[in-house]
Amino acid sequence: MAKQTFVMTGKDLIKLSVMAVTAVTLFGVPGLLMMLLMQWLTRQAYATEVIGKHGISSLSASRLGGVAVFVCTLVLIIVGYFKGLVRPNDGFFMEDRWIWWIGVIASGLLGLVEDLHNDYLSPRLRLYAELIIFGSFVGFIPSLIPVDLWVPGLDVLMAVPILGWLFTTVFCVGFVNSINMADGANGLISGMMTIAFGIMFMETQAFVYVCLMSSCALFAIFNVISGRLFLGDAGAYGLGAAVVLSGLYLFSEGILSAMFMACLFAYPCIDFIATLARRVRAGRSITLPDNDHLHNRVHHYFQNWFSSPTLANSLTGLLLVGGSSGLALAGYFLGWWPITGESWVWLFLFQVIMYVGAFLLTSSYRPSPRLVADA
Repeated sequence: MAKQTFVMTGKDLIKLSVMAVTAVTLFGVPGLLMMLLMQWLTRQAYATEVIGKHGISSLSASRLGGVAVFVCTLVLIIVGYFKGLVRPNDGFFMEDRWIWWIGVIASGLLGLVEDLHNDYLSPRLRLYAELIIFGSFVGFIPSLIPVDLWVPGLDVLMAVPILGWLFTTVFCVGFVNSINMADGANGLISGMMTIAFGIMFMETQAFVYVCLMSSCALFAIFNVISGRLFLGDAGAYGLGAAVVLSGLYLFSEGILSAMFMACLFAYPCIDFIATLARRVRAGRSITLPDNDHLHNRVHHYFQNWFSSPTLANSLTGLLLVGGSSGLALAGYFLGWWPITGESWVWLFLFQVIMYVGAFLLTSSYRPSPRLVADA
């Protein structure tokens, strides 16, 4: 008989009760069912998280959080359809938007293979697969190539069809990998996704976004409190694809500006670029992972203050969410600038300064250097 991922203790039962009450209070019966599904996934012996991965995880956990998010989203959409909540003119259920679903599902399945069979696909093979997925998407809907970014010189290049296709494809692949690279701290990616999909729903009223927002929020509750379930590559790739493809669509429709989207996901984007630069400077391959990300340093700092590994991990994720998507959410509700404008560049520059400052301040909390499988 296969060994379970972990054995539930009295403390785990208390955590489950807190999660269930929170989920039911916020989301009703669907929230409770989602909690039970995620609890069941954590007790399976396959697709387990390697302890020490990302230099943060220290508990035996499951990598099937992305599966839970997908199942919950699908169920909510089906229920919404039969209850008449899916509008006939919803852009994600008509015309050529089916390619959006193919891109998201294909990306999620690519990650799921890695979750079920760790290191089964080489980083290079995954990179090629992502290029094919997003290259096909952009080629199928060339109208989504952003050509009004207000960046001197770049708009001219983006207007050239082949270059616009190439740059957009590379951007999509880079963004998804930045999400996967930043995944590790409890609540970090799921918190950002909850905020992003929530804003997308408020701006478009597209039912798919409220479903994604609810699923990510429920996962974040379970992830932050228990630390026993992670998004895994399926969740990081699938949600990353959902966001980046939605971003292209919403930008083309004049609903969100590129700079506002950059503020929403400032941390993974800045950390991705900083990490690539750090690895090149060290003379290492950019695909060879390490544990010197800012979230590693912040987590190492919190470990000195809290004996609970889950608490230190969760505080790391929530703090970084607050400085990234949290600031963008505050600016959105307080009306700092129109979300279709480029003035959000000032907030993004502030977030860059915060990242650099935090990275320098935490230099003494750098974890012992070692390679980890985070890319």
